[in-house]
Amino acid sequence: MFMKYFRYYPWGMQLLLFLLMTLTFMSGIWVILFNLLPRITGVPFEALATVNPASTLAVRQALLGVQGIQSVAIFMLPALAFAYLSHPQPRWYLGLRAPAKPIHFLLVILLMAGATPLLMGIQYLISLFDFGKEVKDAQLASENMFIAMLNTSSPAGLVARFLVMAVIPGIGEELFYRGVLMRFAKQRSRNMLIPILFSAAVFAYSHTNIYGYLSIFMAGILLAGIYYLTGSMWCSIVAHVFHNGLQLLLFYFSDTNGTTRASLQVDPVPVYLLLAGIVVFAGAAWALWRSRQPLPANWATDFTPQELEALKEEKANRWF
Repeated sequence: MFMKYFRYYPWGMQLLLFLLMTLTFMSGIWVILFNLLPRITGVPFEALATVNPASTLAVRQALLGVQGIQSVAIFMLPALAFAYLSHPQPRWYLGLRAPAKPIHFLLVILLMAGATPLLMGIQYLISLFDFGKEVKDAQLASENMFIAMLNTSSPAGLVARFLVMAVIPGIGEELFYRGVLMRFAKQRSRNMLIPILFSAAVFAYSHTNIYGYLSIFMAGILLAGIYYLTGSMWCSIVAHVFHNGLQLLLFYFSDTNGTTRASLQVDPVPVYLLLAGIVVFAGAAWALWRSRQPLPANWATDFTPQELEALKEEKANRWF
């Protein structure tokens, strides 16, 4: 049976369908979790809103599970489903192709390794500003929730947290923000600046972190730039997973190691780390630029030139 893909619909209709699909997945998973979580774990869904390091193990594990399920349902599944329904080649649609130069995997890891201390430094500087008690309390609650999820003493527990807090979001968010949203923005833009800035802004806004908005926005620009310069969504996924994982490990070891924790309390982002980050970032960015294999000019089009010609001929023949 012939399937009419979403690519045959106008741009606005496609965007509306994607937003409705995302909302459907989001609403559906919340309803399911709200009803099933208490039966499976014995933890009421409402208890997750106040999780902190002192919460019971059952509550913290429930929050970790919910975090992973939400990342899959809200970001990964809508992007994959929409790509499948939009184009006969969904992997191509999402940019899931190997980079032309395998060295790009190493370069994007080095790029994010250098950028991480710089982004952490920016977030620390923003945290010095007073945005009011309500914002500060919300940020503190978010940090307590993050620390609570990291609270584990076993290697297996750390691996599980790395999967839920780094790997799954890294894949899902890249497919969602760069694979679909940036593609939509490019279809209405003649250059790459607006799509990159748009995807980064939505990416940062969705994290609802005022103190971290600027650093997350800049990370979004880097990830979008990586996708564009390498032509491979896998490179931006690797960079995203590495960035999330590095932050997770830094927080984990600073929380479990008293010496490291005391050092970071005195100097959250040491100057030597910032300087090293600048050097690594600059070197990786230069090498990536020199070896770039950017997305082709028509990467966001829904039809190939040959398909467009066939559509024109088909439309013309309808008049006879």
